Amino acid sequence: MYRTRSLSFRNCIALLLLAGTVAFPSRATASLKEVGDVLQFAVPAYAFGYSLLEKDYDGTKQFLYTLGSSQLTVHVLKMAVDEKRPNYTKGDRKNSFPSGHTSSAFAGAAFMHRRYGFKSAIVPYGLAIITGYSRVDAKKHHPHDVIVGALISCACAWIFTDERNGIVVSSDENMSTKVAYEVSF
Repeated sequence: MYRTRSLSFRNCIALLLLAGTVAFPSRATASLKEVGDVLQFAVPAYAFGYSLLEKDYDGTKQFLYTLGSSQLTVHVLKMAVDEKRPNYTKGDRKNSFPSGHTSSAFAGAAFMHRRYGFKSAIVPYGLAIITGYSRVDAKKHHPHDVIVGALISCACAWIFTDERNGIVVSSDENMSTKVAYEVSF
């Protein structure tokens, strides 16, 4: 029968603390900007790892489509729009719109939501929001850069990711076949 494993909130926090220890070994605390820099990779890595642990290889493929299409869209828009960052100084690149960090984090969170249900995406969404906030706080992006980056990834998740449904086929002693359809929430 179809069964979903999930990490508890405590285990997610422990995993993030471990990631923070690895990323920032030389000091006890990290700036909000650095936390956002780590979360842009940690949230999608969690989604990717979750689908692999579930042996959900269709989901893994859908996650890669979601992440790849969102990042491609973001980088094409960065080149086309060429918007100055809030902390722009002459000679810097003008690639503020939309936020790639936020898009990456939201790709993982929206994939988890779409594939495994909202409950599995609560912590990833919170971490993705922190990622977006960190980009505005560090003056790397305007608020609309972050919002559009998140929306792009959410749209890509809804386009490329299907809900994971379980279909169970069984038979009883009379050899009659039963089909049960289970939807995860």
